[in-house]
Order: sequence, then structure tokens, then C-alpha cells
Amino acid sequence: MSESASPSPSSPDPQSPSPGGESAVGIEEAHQVVGAVIAWYSRHLLLARRSGDQQRLEELTAQRQRCVEDQARLQDAGSEEITRIADSYAALLAELEASEPRAEE
Repeated sequence: MSESASPSPSSPDPQSPSPGGESAVGIEEAHQVVGAVIAWYSRHLLLARRSGDQQRLEELTAQRQRCVEDQARLQDAGSEEITRIADSYAALLAELEASEPRAEE
């Protein structure tokens, strides 16, 4: 029979609170939330290209590039930095999604 998928007692539980009292975030979760923000910017870049809005296109391109750089930094980041990036991008994603006009249902 194979070993269980649960972490060994010596490895930190990604769901356990960190020393600061915050919940630790895994690299995959952080990668996903940053990726969701990158996808948001990519969709809006396409819209800006279609509309010919050069200023908006430049702004979105710069913001998306910063996200790509932050996502790459996750590989070498410690757990506190990963959590900080994930929290920051989760808040940004909520803000970006809230700023979009709602589609009529």
C-alpha cells in the first residue's frame, strides 16, 4: 500500500497559521491568484487594442508586466513573501472585478 498524501510531521502544514497569526499560503495558490490577475489584464489589453486606446494599452501592458514579474518571484520567495504576494493579488483581483460593469442578465 502506498503512503498517504498527508505531509510528514516535519514538514509545515500549509493550512496552519504562520507565526504572525496569518494563514500560510502555498505557492500554487499564490501562483493561481497572480495568474488570475494576469488573465484579467490580458482580457482588458485585448479590449484596449480593439478600441485603439493607446494610453490604456500602455497602462495595462505595464501593470500586466509587473504581475508577470511578481509571479516569477514566487519561485524563490519565502513563505512570508508568498503569503504577502497572494494576499496583495487577491485584494487587487477583487478590486479589478468590482470595477467592471455588470453584464445585464
